[in-house]
Amino acid sequence: MSRWTPVSRRFFGAIVSACLLGVGVPGLPDVGGVDAPIASPSPPQTEGSAFPDTSYDYLLNGLQVIVVQRPEASEAIMSLMIKSGAAFDLAGKSGTAALTARAIWLGAEDLSGATLRQRLAALEATIHTDVTWDSTTITVEAPARGLPELIRLMARVVSRPTFEAEAVAALKAQFLEEVKVKSGDLSEIADQDWYRALYHPHPYARPPEGLPEEIAAITPLDLARHHARFFIANNATLVILSPFAPEMVMPIVRPNFGAMLKGKIVPPTFIAPAPLQGVRILIRDLPEAPVAHIRLGSFGLERFSDDYIPALVLAEAIRLRLERALSDLGNPAPRAHCRFDLRTQRGPFRLSLAVPNERIVPTIRRALQVLTEMRAAGPTPEELAEAQRRWGEQLAPGALSPRQWVEMLHRIELYGLGRDYVHRFPARLRRVTREEVVRVAEKYLSPQNLLIVIVGRAQGLADALKDLGTVEVKARA
Repeated sequence: MSRWTPVSRRFFGAIVSACLLGVGVPGLPDVGGVDAPIASPSPPQTEGSAFPDTSYDYLLNGLQVIVVQRPEASEAIMSLMIKSGAAFDLAGKSGTAALTARAIWLGAEDLSGATLRQRLAALEATIHTDVTWDSTTITVEAPARGLPELIRLMARVVSRPTFEAEAVAALKAQFLEEVKVKSGDLSEIADQDWYRALYHPHPYARPPEGLPEEIAAITPLDLARHHARFFIANNATLVILSPFAPEMVMPIVRPNFGAMLKGKIVPPTFIAPAPLQGVRILIRDLPEAPVAHIRLGSFGLERFSDDYIPALVLAEAIRLRLERALSDLGNPAPRAHCRFDLRTQRGPFRLSLAVPNERIVPTIRRALQVLTEMRAAGPTPEELAEAQRRWGEQLAPGALSPRQWVEMLHRIELYGLGRDYVHRFPARLRRVTREEVVRVAEKYLSPQNLLIVIVGRAQGLADALKDLGTVEVKARA
């Protein structure tokens, strides 16, 4: 979602109940407890919807509301996406967006943190926060009978959080520990080194969850300012998936989420990263690492590129061929991950591998050979068909869970894929030809201009790889 699956870093906070608060009656949601004047309803739009039984609407404050009715669902999912993420963290205070997404649940005006926790526990609600470079998503899941109360609670915390200093300090300490643990993972080290080298000085160079030393500097005032700038109604999309029809859900949504303020959307004005010139190889020396993590790639697609679906096919074809090419290097054969990522700014093309240290050099050389071959001739007919089949399965009827439906709706809105994207995808996928994949490969794959990051045992690597490009070896900080 990934959903930016790539590095879509997730932090989960779960609140589970011991007792149940019965709120609402199936088919007749409670509409009491309103907090703001009722906005005049506007007719929902269903034509061209991405999914069946999906309604699109807007509140007067500019908040987009998407209601998905799944009559068979026993759970409700309510997910608010702010169309700004970690890219807007202040310099020296990375992690502000991620911490703000969590801190809104510490309490709101006239709703203490203790009371809020009790109500969420009674509703058996689970909270998920997902902060990427481009977005901040807060999702609540609970039994559907509690949806009316959940709407009221979520509207209050996203509109009027308090960021009480003592509670923020405790949350920040917990958050820091999680980030420190995560930053010790070798795969995370490889990701961070690669993004830092590729995107500096652009904010995409920083991890979305922030750096420990910078998280420590964040204050409650920083959170309040971030919330005021970016948690604005006309910069957000609310998705609600439940068994209830839109005409039952919207009378609760309008008066409660009508409390979200409308504001001026902050545009991205970031310094563009420098284009790659030649092959640059960065080695993070970790002599005790059991396996080496390799990241190889360059800049990829623009947000609205028509090459998106052919590029997906190309990436899958690269992965298939590379895994076959590496299968004779010993068991187990390494698993490769290859993708073009969409982002609000230009996204990356990245190939990821984890291999034994003794296989680093042949793995990189074979990866470069596969990229060269694919750029010159594209996939074989068999590789093309297999790549199309695998992508087709991912969006086949019944393949997506309710949570994935919600994430897909957010992704479509964030990246402007079009509401009919899911309907168009199978036919567009089938129309992808070898010639089209070759054209995309020629445009985006350049084996002569690459960034390669290796996290593992560096002994002998600099000499073994120096014929490929410039090599820099760093000890672990």
